Amino acid sequence: MKHIIAFAFLLVTSISFGQTDAKIRAAKLYEKGKYKKALRIYDSLLNANSNDTDSYYGRGLVKLGMSDFDGAIKDFKKELKMSPNDADAFLNKGIAEYKNADNRSALDDINHSIGLRPDFSDAFNYKGNVELAQGDTLKAMDDYTRSVQLDSTNMDGFFNRAYLEIERSKYDDAFNDLTVVISLDTKDAPAFFYRGLTLDEMKKYLDAANDYNKAIQADLNYAEAYLNRGLDKYQLGFYDVGSADFTEVIKRDSDNAVAYYCRALCKDKLKDFKGAVDDYTTAMRYQENYTEAFYGRGNSYLSLGDKEKACNDFYTAYGFGYAPAKTNIDNYCKPAKKDKKGGGWKMN
Repeated sequence: MKHIIAFAFLLVTSISFGQTDAKIRAAKLYEKGKYKKALRIYDSLLNANSNDTDSYYGRGLVKLGMSDFDGAIKDFKKELKMSPNDADAFLNKGIAEYKNADNRSALDDINHSIGLRPDFSDAFNYKGNVELAQGDTLKAMDDYTRSVQLDSTNMDGFFNRAYLEIERSKYDDAFNDLTVVISLDTKDAPAFFYRGLTLDEMKKYLDAANDYNKAIQADLNYAEAYLNRGLDKYQLGFYDVGSADFTEVIKRDSDNAVAYYCRALCKDKLKDFKGAVDDYTTAMRYQENYTEAFYGRGNSYLSLGDKEKACNDFYTAYGFGYAPAKTNIDNYCKPAKKDKKGGGWKMN
């Protein structure tokens, strides 16, 4: 009988160690973003033990990562029935509800999380996100500030506060917060990008271009960073390299009307008027009623000596409400009439 008891003890111990190992493997898979593999392990663990709180919590995180917000909420609820004082579970349930556009429930759960753990920096950060979604920017700012006061390394708190500061035109404050984020992670591409935005607003175009360059070094496919770096180069008079940046945007986002328009501006400056016409035309294809593109193409046609096409574009731009076109109409165009077929304006 003693041998049987000992065997039973060894069997239970073996199962316990096996479950622990499986949980570790599932957690590592989750951290690597391999959600489907992690999900299979958690499903297996819960089939073996339906009261495994750790696995409900872990599976909830996986489902949250997979954007299965309803499934995540259900798992966190099951975990909380067995562990009602788990601040992390309340926070993550709140995050799932926030992602599911249920801001009221999200705020309730995040507040509950803070009630259980008053120094929970991440909870204050996400509370700020919910309040921002509700349009309450003052409370959001207060909670982002509380988040970074509680944890001076909370990058999300600093980043979110900086985003709100940019929205409120507090560019110096945003610059400082983003600099903190960058000091904590020197390869944070969005932090460099948004700090570049603040520098642009302060008209420090060279410094902004340097930040966009660092964003691109951290993420070679960051199309918005190429676009903004190109705009800064244009502002600085470097039209050839600016044009190259807009080409990089187009490689990554082939229907980006703004990139074609900006590249056309550079080609105009470089006196490649035919190339500019092509890019303005493509920009119009991807953005309906692109008034600036009509005006720009009109100028390119004018430089090519095609006054009729130029004036047709100026009249079209002016017809769409682009006031600067009126000056060119007065200077270069005879009275015109609208094409009855809807094709813009024609010279008389």
